[in-house]
Formats: sequence, structure tokens, C-alpha cells
Amino acid sequence: MAADRTAGRRRGLRTWTALGDLGRRPTEYEILTHGLNATVRETPLELGPDVLGNRWLRDHRDAMALRIPDPDAFRDPDALTYSSYVAMQDDQETYVEGLLERFDGEDYDTGLDAAALDLLALAVTPCRYLAHGQQMLTAYLQQLAPGSYIANCATFQTADQLRRVQLIAYRTTQLRRTHPGRGFGTAERAVWEKHPCWQPVREAVERAMVSYDWDQAVVATQLVVKPVADLLFLAQLGRELAAAGAAMDSLIAANLWRDSQRSRRWTAALLSFLTAADPGNRAVLQGYLAQWSPLGNAMAAAGSELIARGGGRTAAEIRDSVLAGWRELTEPAGLVPGPG
Repeated sequence: MAADRTAGRRRGLRTWTALGDLGRRPTEYEILTHGLNATVRETPLELGPDVLGNRWLRDHRDAMALRIPDPDAFRDPDALTYSSYVAMQDDQETYVEGLLERFDGEDYDTGLDAAALDLLALAVTPCRYLAHGQQMLTAYLQQLAPGSYIANCATFQTADQLRRVQLIAYRTTQLRRTHPGRGFGTAERAVWEKHPCWQPVREAVERAMVSYDWDQAVVATQLVVKPVADLLFLAQLGRELAAAGAAMDSLIAANLWRDSQRSRRWTAALLSFLTAADPGNRAVLQGYLAQWSPLGNAMAAAGSELIARGGGRTAAEIRDSVLAGWRELTEPAGLVPGPG
């Protein structure tokens, strides 16, 4: 009788079987992330079935063209949780604060020449509009995500974008105090809305904001707007800032590029996951990418003209570097950006 009771206990389910048949103990990351999306049900929100929120989720997420049988099978390659993200970004902020303190003590802004100030005013401080747009786009991906693992990645990326907005705003204030006649803090909106080289970037951001279906929004944000913009205004602009003598701003761009590289990792993992989840998903993604590629190509061309300011590289060379980096993100999943 005792042996029978022992055998029964051994056959009992473990508390983590809600995560599926893992064949192992779940990791801390899985325990803290799994099953957090309470909107994946017949009536997503605890309101009337026909209220706008429920209709929106049904129309723009549940009815999307992508087919994802088990969204919670996706995993973030960095396995971030709230606590690990906060600890990581605390280290990043400590580094940036050290840069700001060190260079401020050396009267860095006072020593910037006219060419460096022109580049900062044209291509760096207006980026707070770009970064805020990216923040809103990523927040939308999080709100409509079909699974909690995907939603978590978008949540942390949204926080990355807020960090970038804050750093740009801080630098804008510093520059305004040192160079009050240069328009720092007052001219950026006009630059963002009217400078010819910013308009393809602004158009792509604004068009992505009205791409409501989640699968198209993923392509617009994660495969076009964010990778192309970050390659331009973090990776490539950082090099141009260094060449212009704006060393601190180049180092800040390099630090923010670390956030972007993490975004590229989870995006690449998501592409692999989606193309493996259903045979038709690659065609869906490629169709959206072909639709959005002209905007990405226009961003790359205009943005390269914007940041090519005598740093030793031509706008064409910068554009080619951006396009190569863009293809490195999409091509491993069998997706190819179309011609401009």
C-alpha cells in the first residue's frame, strides 16, 4: 500500500507544468515571464465583448496574417527579467554619468568647434523626436503582443527608448547653456519637421504609427524603422561625431548602440521563431518587408546625407554601410529588403 502511494506521488504533476512539457526545471527567466499576457482569450479584456479595446485586439492581433500556434514558445536570447534589466541598465547609466561628469569637468562643450556644433544641432538633438517615436512604436508592439515572452522584449526596448530620449534631452540642455545662441532646445522641432533630410525618417516613423495590425507593425518597427534609424543615428553618426571632435557624444552613441544590438538579437530570434512556427509566415513577413523597404531605403539615403559632414566618408559610403547592416538583420531568416 505504501509503495502504491509513493508511485502515485511520483506520477503527480509538477507545479511548473503550466509552462508545458519542458523536460526540465524552468529557469528563473521562464518562471517570471510565462503566461503574463491576460488578453489571450476569447474576450481579451474584462469588459463587454464589443467594446473598442476587445474589437481592436481581435481585429489587429488575433486576425493578423501571421500564424503562431504557441506564442509562449518564443524565448528572448538575453533572457531578461525586470531585475536583470534594471541591474544592467544601472551599470550603463553609471558609465554615461561618469562620461558626463568627466567631460563637463574638462569644459568639453566650450571646446566644441563650429563644425561639431553644427552636426550636433542637425543630427543629434533632433533625435529626441525620433527616439520618442520609436518608443511609442515599441509600446504598441508590447500592448498587442500575442505572448508574454515577446511582450517582455518590447517592454524593455520601450524602456531603452525612454533612456535615449532622456539622454538626448540632457545633452540638449547642456548645449543650450553653453551655446545659447545656437538654437539648442528651441530649433529641433523645426529641423525635425522641415529639414529635407529628416523628412523620409519622419515619414517612416509616422506611417509606422498607423500600421495597426501587429504583424505589419512588427515589420515596420523592428525590421525597418528601428534598425535603419539606429544604424544611421547611433552606429554611423557615432563615427562622424568622433571625426568631428565630439568625442563624448560619440561615446554616448556607442553606449546607446548596445541597447540597439540587444534589440537586433531579440528581433533576429523572433524572425527565426516566426518562420519556423508556420510555413506561410515567411511569405507574410517578406510581403510586408517589400512594402516597407522603399521607406527604409529612403531613410538610409537621406540620413546618410544628413550625417556626412566632412568626417572622411561620403554619404554613399555611409548609406552602403547602413544597407549592409540592415541586410545582416533580415537575411538569416530568408528575408530580403527590396530596392528603393
